[in-house]
Parts: sequence; structure tokens; C-alpha cells
Amino acid sequence: MAPPTPGSAAQSARPAVFLHVGAAKSGTTFLQHALWHNRHRLREHGVLYPGSDLAAHVRAAFDLRRTFFREASDPATRGAWRDLVAEARDWPGTVIISQELFAPARPKWIRQAMADLDFADVHVIFTVRDLGRQIPAHWQEDVKNRFTTPFGEFVTALRRQDWRAYESARLFWGLQDPVGVLGRWGAHLPPERVHVVTLPPPGAPRDLLWKRFCKATGLVPDAYDLSRTFGNPSLGLSETQFLLRLNEALGGRLGWHVYNEDVKLFLAQHVLAGRPHPVKIELPREHVRWATERAIETAEALRAAGYDVVGDLYDLMPAPASGPALGRAVAPSPDEPRWAEMADVGVDAIAALLRRVQERRERGDAVPGAEIPVRDQIDMLRAGSADLLDTTGRLVQDAAPLVERAKRNAKERYPAAGRLRGAYRRIQGRPGRPDADTRTR
Repeated sequence: MAPPTPGSAAQSARPAVFLHVGAAKSGTTFLQHALWHNRHRLREHGVLYPGSDLAAHVRAAFDLRRTFFREASDPATRGAWRDLVAEARDWPGTVIISQELFAPARPKWIRQAMADLDFADVHVIFTVRDLGRQIPAHWQEDVKNRFTTPFGEFVTALRRQDWRAYESARLFWGLQDPVGVLGRWGAHLPPERVHVVTLPPPGAPRDLLWKRFCKATGLVPDAYDLSRTFGNPSLGLSETQFLLRLNEALGGRLGWHVYNEDVKLFLAQHVLAGRPHPVKIELPREHVRWATERAIETAEALRAAGYDVVGDLYDLMPAPASGPALGRAVAPSPDEPRWAEMADVGVDAIAALLRRVQERRERGDAVPGAEIPVRDQIDMLRAGSADLLDTTGRLVQDAAPLVERAKRNAKERYPAAGRLRGAYRRIQGRPGRPDADTRTR
């Protein structure tokens, strides 16, 4: 069954909510920016992309799952899922929610989500890319989030029968396995309301993923502007190796919020991801056969489930590894140190961080009063606090007689109120009442 077209008669009886729950590194950033920057056009076509900012769906996913990044918390996530649902409930037409961090939700939180969205027909969408590209992309994303697991160790954990015993493997399959994710999210949905969107192979037109996503959601792709969208580019091999060693050197001593702001968002995604001509991280030849066998099993399971597939399940087959048969040199091992290139990355990283320190210092110097020594500023705050306490105390003293006068006026104008209060006190203290003693203890 095709998804309802926004504004169609088929949709008018009951609204539809499309939950795009993953996978990470499968074009989700590109799609989310396309939806966000076209949110006003979407409204004109009867479609809501809710939230007050781009991060609203991130906060909602964390809130629904009652979690956050390791050793960190964010009060802004509390109630974020409820707010998103309330906005969706008030919208009369189609709603699209998109965030890959929904993927690893446990069944109890998924049941909660479905109960909260029971005012609509819920559809689940999963965008999926072949393991040959997805494994390297996910590994470097882990490195951007403080992990220090070498690539070989990472893939070995993915291939183990007891992969649940390894944190990196649990995180990967919880986010990336379409069979597992859709088995949870689509457990109580008709299969025609579960949509698998395959990522096009390398070299395909840039807008093909958007067209496939639009087909799954019933949007008209040409009605929207893609000029302001961008992806989430992966780091090159040398950049990832440098960041991995930086994480080892830091040893977890930076709190998450500092690391996220200064290392992940600024250094990794702004500086290192923008370096020219990065060496691509590839899945080594020895893992391609296993990845292909896993892809075949995945495609068969998705086909057997009867889900709506947009694209081609053959897109999930990994491309052959680089090598002489393809006319290229063998791809470099992700774990073989590239010291010269890492040194070059380090120079760029140090220069960018020093410029950032200088810019912050200049902004701090421009703040009024910045020239006053910190000790003097603290003394001024103490003096100001003392004055405020003194003023507040006098206000309380001045206000107290007003309260007493109000009580006297009430007694004089309404004598019955005083008699009632006295009678109530006598009743409360009457012997024999079962609760008289307990109230006075």
C-alpha cells in the first residue's frame, strides 16, 4: 500500500505520522536539513516537520529513551518527546519526525511512543546503506564520540557470535541492523506501513535519496528546495587516526559537554572534516565476503517481512575492496599508522585551536568590565549581595504590619469568621476523636 499523499482524500479521515528512525550515517543529516529548511513549504502542502530548532528531534529521541551520552546529562531533553507529540497531535495533516537516535529504543519505549501517537496512523522509515560503506563510517563516528577502539578490533567484535558482550558492537547493531531495528519498531504495525529506503550506490544523482524518501512519505520531490542542505561528511583515514590518538591522550578527562563543543563539533566536524583530499576509509578485503553474506541475509529477511522497499535491496551489497582487479592499489589498512599524514593533521588542528583560543579571548576582552581583576569583581558581587539582603530584610519588616492589619480588619468586619475558626479549633481538640492525638504529636 502506498503512503498517503498529503492533502489527499485517503489521508483526511486520519492523520499519518512518519517516524524516520535511522540508520545513522545513511543520509539522515541530508534528509533532516532538507526537511528543516523546507518546513514552511511543507506546511503549505499540509505536512508538519515539528520542533523549534534542528535539535528538537535529537532531544525527543533522548527523552523517549531516558538516556543521554555517557557521563553526561542535559535538562533540555526532559519533556522534549512530549512536546513534539503535542505539536503533532495539534496538526491536522501529515507529520514527519526524523532522528536516527530513535533506532536503538527498547521495546517498552517503542510501546510508549506508539501509545502516545495513537491519534494517527504511524509509519516507520529506515534508510539503510551497504555495510562496506557503513562500517567505516560508523567507526569514525564512534571516534568522534571519544571512542578509542581500533578498526580491526571494532570489526572483529561485529563479526562475533557473542557481539552483545562488546559495547562498540552493541552500539553498531542497535543503530544499523535494519532487521533488528524494524523488528522492534514495526512489531505492531502492518508491514505496508514499514518502509525500507535503500541508499543509492556511489555515483548516483545527489537527489536520488531525497526522491526515494519522498516516495516513502508521499511528498512530491520537485516541490522542495535542496540548495541549503548538506551531509555529514566522514573523516578521512589520517584525520580519524589522529583523533583516535587524541582521545587516548585525553583519557576521558574532558567532560562530555566540553568534548562535544570543542573536539567533536569544532575540531572534528569543522576543521578535520574540511581538510582537502582525505584518504577514504575502506572495509579491508578480508571482511568483504562476510559483509556480503550478511547483506544477503538482511535482504532476504526484509523481503520475507513484506515491508515496503523503496529502492533496490541489491543496493545493500558491498562493493569489492580496492585492489589490482579494480585497477587501484590495495586500500590502506585503517590500523596502519600514517605518521606523516597525522603530523600534518596535527599542525592544522593546533593552529585551529589556537585561533579559537584567541577569538574567545578577544570576545572576553570586549565584554564591559572585563578589565577589572577577577578578585575585585568578586568583592563587588559580595558587596552587592549584602546590600540586596539588607534591602530585602527591610521590605519584609515593612510588609509584616500590613499583614497584621489585614487580619484585624477581617476580624472586625467579619466577626462570624472568628467564631467559626474558634469552633473549628475546639472540634479538632475534642477528646475521643480518633485523630485528635495524631495531629498534635
